[in-house]
Amino acid sequence: MPESKQEFFRRYVEAIGLRDFTALEQMIHPDYVGDYPQSGERFKGFAALKFQLEQYPGGLPASRFDDANTKILGEEERWAISPGYTVLPLSGPERFTTVSRAPYPDGSLWWVVSIITLRDDKVWHAETYFAPEFEPPEWRKSMVEIVSRD
Repeated sequence: MPESKQEFFRRYVEAIGLRDFTALEQMIHPDYVGDYPQSGERFKGFAALKFQLEQYPGGLPASRFDDANTKILGEEERWAISPGYTVLPLSGPERFTTVSRAPYPDGSLWWVVSIITLRDDKVWHAETYFAPEFEPPEWRKSMVEIVSRD
């Protein structure tokens, strides 16, 4: 039975977390492009992706795909509104979104959201955003429910 897209992305996220470059290379399209819009960086090809992961300051912390907060969206349509109020598809036949938490070398946890487009059943384009976890400000605590991130 062929692998589902959910299974593919679970393996993809796991390969990144475990730094399994052999498995990861098999999942990356030869024309791969990775964009980090927050910094304006663009990575082209598997070698650039691998270099970025290997050279991460302090070393990319190894983590397993067992965080209950990790999600892979793509089974149904999902949309987002950009800061410029444009409506963008987050998923579609070949477009998926992964949401995970990543430990940084300083011990902090960051949320990582990647909008991924497949081509030929491989990761062809990844647009990735990063945001650190933070405590809610006092001014809105009376109006919100605080939920566990664990």
